[in-house]
Amino acid sequence: MTEEQPTTVTSGAQRGCGYREPGGAYLAVPLVADGMPVEHFLIDPPTRVDADALGLTALGVTLIARDGVTHVMDIVGREHYPTVSEFIDEVRRLGVSRRVSSTIDFARITHNSRLLLLHPHADIVNAATFPSDDRCPCRVTEHAAPDYTDMCVRLWDEEPLAGANHRLAIFASFPIPQIEVVRDEVAGKHRPAIKAAEAAEIPVIEVAR
Repeated sequence: MTEEQPTTVTSGAQRGCGYREPGGAYLAVPLVADGMPVEHFLIDPPTRVDADALGLTALGVTLIARDGVTHVMDIVGREHYPTVSEFIDEVRRLGVSRRVSSTIDFARITHNSRLLLLHPHADIVNAATFPSDDRCPCRVTEHAAPDYTDMCVRLWDEEPLAGANHRLAIFASFPIPQIEVVRDEVAGKHRPAIKAAEAAEIPVIEVAR
């Protein structure tokens, strides 16, 4: 069912990748007053992946099934977000909004699906080269140990780090509470996008921007 006047939607403000496009469908995680902090959804340390093995591409999303549930994998590109911290800072201000093609199999997306976000610089293989006294933002117990030298997401705030050996990795896992489709007042492209998105198990919301 499409909702036209939702209680909460993500911001239509300009993001690192620009404004949302009329007619576009977006997997959305809005900010709510009593919601969990962004750190709750970060993966620390990030999970390295083999993009070729999973069929991941720089553009678009990839649906992947695990234990009977389909999740959405999406690479956050460095063209618009050179560091992971820049993307996370945006999420804190505007919520999560990631565009998906209206041709994906929306019927596979359920209330249990997760949006798995990746970034080419999410993992630092040689993290031991960059000791940090900063507190682990995710408060992982072992990361507070004086002799801990492996990857911790606290290093993201220190990027760019000269000499860092980066690897593509999953850095966050968000629920997908809704799909937001931006109204197209000129060509009406939002209507077929809404129809396609309504195959998903989650609400589809028409937004002005």
